[in-house]
Amino acid sequence: LSAVSFYIDWSTGVRYKRRWFQVLAVTLFALPGIAVIDFLARDPAAGHYIRDHLAYHRPPSASFDVVVEDRPEAYRAYPRVPPGYPTIRFTGRTDKRGYRNLTDLERYDVVVLGDSFCGGARVPDESLWPARLAERTGRTVYNLGMSGYAPLHYLAALKRYGLKLHPKVVLCLLYEGNDFRSAKADRKQEKPSLSKRFKVYWKQSPIIRGIDELFVHTFGPLRAKAPVKGIEILDWMPLQVPAGPQAKYYAFPPKQLRDLYRYTKDEFAVDRHWLAPRALLKEMHERCRDIGARFVVLFAPSKAHVVLPLAADRLPADHVRAFARLRIKENLPDGKTFLRTLLERLDAKESVVRDWCEKRGIPFLSLTRPLRAAAAAGSQVYFTYDQHWTPAGHAVVAETVERFLQSFEAPATSAAAYPDILTARP
Repeated sequence: LSAVSFYIDWSTGVRYKRRWFQVLAVTLFALPGIAVIDFLARDPAAGHYIRDHLAYHRPPSASFDVVVEDRPEAYRAYPRVPPGYPTIRFTGRTDKRGYRNLTDLERYDVVVLGDSFCGGARVPDESLWPARLAERTGRTVYNLGMSGYAPLHYLAALKRYGLKLHPKVVLCLLYEGNDFRSAKADRKQEKPSLSKRFKVYWKQSPIIRGIDELFVHTFGPLRAKAPVKGIEILDWMPLQVPAGPQAKYYAFPPKQLRDLYRYTKDEFAVDRHWLAPRALLKEMHERCRDIGARFVVLFAPSKAHVVLPLAADRLPADHVRAFARLRIKENLPDGKTFLRTLLERLDAKESVVRDWCEKRGIPFLSLTRPLRAAAAAGSQVYFTYDQHWTPAGHAVVAETVERFLQSFEAPATSAAAYPDILTARP
């Protein structure tokens, strides 16, 4: 666009008008051809989604090759950029319904609802925690997890697919990072605007993606290592956990600190970003109860929630505060007070969800402590530069869920509806 602008502006009089005509003529003739090429170049099985319903999914019976390189998206990121999780290469596959499952059955013992922490594309099919859970328990587990899903989609997937599989247990993974959305946000998901649909189509264009990659790889390295004023506020990132030569590294965006700092427990309990998903969880619970299935809520914490306490005593409080200020508009207290308050509020959302589940007799499992314990022991449970679980993190989750489902007992009043489950091993 800049080149075209210079081409037109560097002319006067008749030449200026002629160049305008040339640009418009080329554009009008080229656009239809580009649109056709773009359409033909789109691979229907290349990981895009079939969005004919709120319970959208990948193309059925498809495969997609994935290379996961754990590195910062930007060439200029942090003062120090340690290596991330080792590169992963695999071929992912979908079943006849368009979800990532290793089996195609008509009935399953367990159905899993969730987002990319259940069915994302950064971990091989067999390493996803629902697949590991099936392997560990010897029971059939169907994974309805899909990248981009939220509680609104969990309910839709449960009604469209999950209940028809006649499960004994439904596990709903609630992700702290972005599952707490308002009813207004849900309405936009139910009826996306024309501009929203066009934006999605535009972002999926192979031509646009190719141009974007060309610009990033061409101009991204330029002066990427030049000194930057103020970058010292990032000198504590990525976090080292545990400290010492065996450390693994964890980076996260400032919005995670913003979201953890934003609420006290009492504030979040009445906030619209909790009330909307709460209503959806209530309906999911009722739907499961109607068919005699046990509904279980799993709480998936953000990366900052897990690793921050493990390094809190080594953090420069003022720099942590400055980092959070990148996404927090209101005034903040001094660094030490901010960091102390942040740590005090880490469990606010989790506590609200736990209390709500306990009052309604819904089994609740937090994954925060198991993931934190594994990270403290030196296992890299999250990618360094991505916010999702590594294969090691999925393994921790599968083991934790297995133990939980084996240990809890059904209430006496519901013993007939909820028999003992998931105690067998292969």
